[in-house]
Amino acid sequence: MKHGPPRRRASRRPGRHRAPSRVGHRGPAGLALLGTFVILSSGVAAAYWSAGGSGSGNVAAGTAVPLTTVTATASTTSLLYPSGPAADVSLTVRNANPYPVSITGLSANGAVTAAGGIGTCVTTGVSLTTPAAGLPFTVPARAAGTDGSITVSLTAAAQMTSASENGCQGATFTLPVTLIGQGG
Repeated sequence: MKHGPPRRRASRRPGRHRAPSRVGHRGPAGLALLGTFVILSSGVAAAYWSAGGSGSGNVAAGTAVPLTTVTATASTTSLLYPSGPAADVSLTVRNANPYPVSITGLSANGAVTAAGGIGTCVTTGVSLTTPAAGLPFTVPARAAGTDGSITVSLTAAAQMTSASENGCQGATFTLPVTLIGQGG
């Protein structure tokens, strides 16, 4: 048996006894701290999802490779005669660019030469004229390490005057040309 002062029992009146509350435990300062935390964390989330920025990037442009002509000769199906009708010109063009090139025009670019005539043919009397047909045309792009190439027939693109030497009979004429066009 234990002796001592009698124990006091806690009063159990209805509405007086409550379970302890952590938020209520800290009072108004605790609520303010919780509210500040909620506001700050929602601001961080918004900043994380709303990202932006600015800056610059770099890219280098390639350099166009000049087209080359393989041949620009009067064809054998359309022969030249002094003061005769214009003849067709067969033109082969190579393209070393990685994109196709559309040829829209051409012009003479140097002296016309002759080979294979019956004699001396220094004064050819041959000139390039505006072709009646054959322009524009597109030269394919370089692919798999091989230059794009096309051969076209330019209708009535060469003329021979009466200044042509007699040794030019049977000759094949080479007409240097400058091609006018654009890539892409």
